[in-house]
Amino acid sequence: MPMREAYLDLDPNYKDRHGQPLLRLTFDWNQNDQRMAKFVTDRAINIMKEVGGQHIVVDNQAEKSWNPYMQHSSHTIGGAVMGADPSTSALNTYLQSWDAHNLFVVGASAFPNNGGYNPTVTVGALAVRAAQAIHQKYINNPAPLVGA
Repeated sequence: MPMREAYLDLDPNYKDRHGQPLLRLTFDWNQNDQRMAKFVTDRAINIMKEVGGQHIVVDNQAEKSWNPYMQHSSHTIGGAVMGADPSTSALNTYLQSWDAHNLFVVGASAFPNNGGYNPTVTVGALAVRAAQAIHQKYINNPAPLVGA
């Protein structure tokens, strides 16, 4: 779920080869994430045992600090969130930047949180919607597709 303790900002120390600050990710599993992961893991273990599972191996990543190099099935999302208000979101509902109307950001970065399942179908649907808007509206009138 979205939380104030998880955010992206520009790193004050590290820079790219052009001297521009690098993006910094501040995130770790919070207590709710850890409890949800434990709940689901415990239920899955119970189901596996009920159906005769004998050699059950559990590796619950949420019990440890988050590590981008140790992901089993994580769909990283966020960073350029879409919304109806430019003061609380980076993109409008066509995935068009509020600040630069010629910039469209297609992908799961538009989500403030993961809906609980693989986001691929939703990412695809939003990509098609953005592509249609670009083709049918934006090309003929390069301007914001949604009023702020």
